Amino acid sequence: MIDDAMTQRLAFGRFALDLERGSLRSGEREIALRPESLAVLRHLARNPDRLVPTEELLDAVWPSLIVSDDRLVHCIGELRQALGDETAKLIVTVPQCGYRFVPAAAPEERRKSRRWHPLRWRWIYGILAPLLLAITVVVLLLWNHGSPAPVHGARPDITAPPKNSGS
Repeated sequence: MIDDAMTQRLAFGRFALDLERGSLRSGEREIALRPESLAVLRHLARNPDRLVPTEELLDAVWPSLIVSDDRLVHCIGELRQALGDETAKLIVTVPQCGYRFVPAAAPEERRKSRRWHPLRWRWIYGILAPLLLAITVVVLLLWNHGSPAPVHGARPDITAPPKNSGS
């Protein structure tokens, strides 16, 4: 779709093709493309949902030059890689005819959900549980440190009468 506010901008999915600057953007990131691949995308994007014959694309991108179809195929491959269109849904190849640009198939921007999910914090549980166990052990060791340590081999004599200090 052509953005009316910026007549030199074609937007599809999460991508924006700036015709004035000659750049393709995804959000704030600029996607590097060779000029001829950008020209192929420009021509396809200006003709959405229409079968663009191979000869028309060759004439639009390389006017007055004789180039092989391989050069166009290479540009289409570069565009598919840059757009994440490995399944060829955005730029459809019609064998022996040409190409169709389907902007509705462009992937939308995916933002990570900030909603809480129980598994989202599992790494905290993996750290928190051992840490609390270690703190508990240290506290118990320090608590018992104040009491006298038992002497090895000595047993308390429970049969002996208590000593009288007054007799």
